[in-house]
Formats: sequence, C-alpha cells, structure tokens
Amino acid sequence: MFILAKVLQALGLADVGFALYVGITQPHGMGHEYEFTGIGILVFLAGYIIEGLWVRAGK
Repeated sequence: MFILAKVLQALGLADVGFALYVGITQPHGMGHEYEFTGIGILVFLAGYIIEGLWVRAGK
C-alpha cells in the first residue's frame, strides 16, 4: 500500500510538471495546463491520503 501511495504521488508530480511544459510550449495551452494541473493535484492527493491511512493503520 505504501508503494502505491508513493507511485501515485510521483505520478501526480510528474503530471503537474507536464502541465507546466504544456503551458509553456503551446500557444493556447492555458486551458490544458489547468486540466493537467488539476488532475495531477488530485492524483497526488489520492496518494497522500492513502499514505496517511496506511500510517494511521500501523499505529
């Protein structure tokens, strides 16, 4: 479970980085940048919540 949480967090960060790349390289990429950023944040938060639940269950 811990590894799944960390993978989700890494994917979320990578998606936010990709959103930055899209926003910089595409002339009208701001809408897509917001979509990718939102998805990346949600994926990261899912991993963060799973990690928190896993740590809490271990106590």
